[in-house]
Formats: sequence, C-alpha cells, structure tokens
Amino acid sequence: MPFIDILIFAVIAVLLVLRLRSVLGQKTGFEDPVRGKESAERFEQKPVPIRPDVKVGANEGHGIDVLRRADRSFDEVQFLAGAKAAFGMILSAYAEGDLAQLKRLLTYDLLQSFTQSIQQRVSDRETLAIKIEEISHVSILNAQISDNIASITVDFHSVQIRTITDDDGNVIEDDGTGKVELVDIWTFERDLTLSDPNWKLAETESSEDEA
Repeated sequence: MPFIDILIFAVIAVLLVLRLRSVLGQKTGFEDPVRGKESAERFEQKPVPIRPDVKVGANEGHGIDVLRRADRSFDEVQFLAGAKAAFGMILSAYAEGDLAQLKRLLTYDLLQSFTQSIQQRVSDRETLAIKIEEISHVSILNAQISDNIASITVDFHSVQIRTITDDDGNVIEDDGTGKVELVDIWTFERDLTLSDPNWKLAETESSEDEA
C-alpha cells in the first residue's frame, strides 16, 4: 500500500503548511493598507511635549497689548496692586535683612546685589529702618517680551522716612535719611513658560528729591 502511505504523508504536509501560515502570518501584495498604517502608527515613536499647556514662542515685542496676547490672564489693575504691595514688602525685607523673603521676591542677580548691601550694613554695625508714609503714584512705564520673558517697568512715587543708626543706637545723618520723596523705577519679570504666575523684581533705579 505504498500509494496510500504517500497520500497520507502529503495530506500531513499540507496541514503543517497551513498551520504554520495561520500561526506566523504572511505578507502579500494585497495587504490591507489601512491595517498596515494603523500598525505603523501604534509603534511610531512620537515626541511628547513636556508642558503641553504652554505655548512656546510667545509673541515678542513692546507694549501691554503684546503682553495680553501672550498671557490671556494678565490684568493691568491686578498687576499694579500686586506691584504696590511688593514695593512695601521688598523695602521692609531689605531694611530688616530678611533674605528668605527677598529670595521669594527678587530675581537671582538682584538678590545677590541686595545681599551684598545687607552684609555690608551688618559689617558696619548699622541698622536701617524704612517707613513708607505714602505711595502717591504707581504706573506702568513700559512692557515687553523677549525670549518668553515678560518684563514690566513700573514708576513709584512715594514719601518715606529712612533712619540709619549705629551699634550704639545713634542716628547717622545721610543724604538718603530723614523724610524724603522718592521716585523709584522698578522692573519686574516673569517667565511665561512656567506655571508660576508671580512676578519678581529684576532691576531698580531711583531718583531722590527733598520734601
């Protein structure tokens, strides 16, 4: 019965081939393009944005309108109220030598400058007291955005009483002491790519007039 044996082996061989094709699959010239595309997309490595909520490359330029377009939450009245409050807190922290408070309110470079001034005052064994009697005027002089860093320059007009005393409590007379009217030009900055909404003081200028 050799013919029957050969037929049986042939059937077994065909069944094995069919089994292997069902397990391993096959690729033909008529492969479904939609399924092939879906498979490729599943395994394609796509970059994931670190901060999907931040629009990188904010508009650059000068003016409040540019800032409003880059930061929809910006409110001029609210900002000026915050700047006015920061004005008093920064002067108070500077006079008291409160570096922890200043670290929250100043940029790194300005913090270093304030720290050196405070350390020099401590070395000279002097004490500074600042009392703000009145802030008569606060306004925005300029606003701009560069490299996603927003900066706003603010004009402060205030009346302050400044007193410097030595280690024995004696008052030290100085051009900047006593009751003075001051015009301070402060520039605040904020990185628009960060979620932190707080502004920090980055630069200060001041001119002094006698009351």
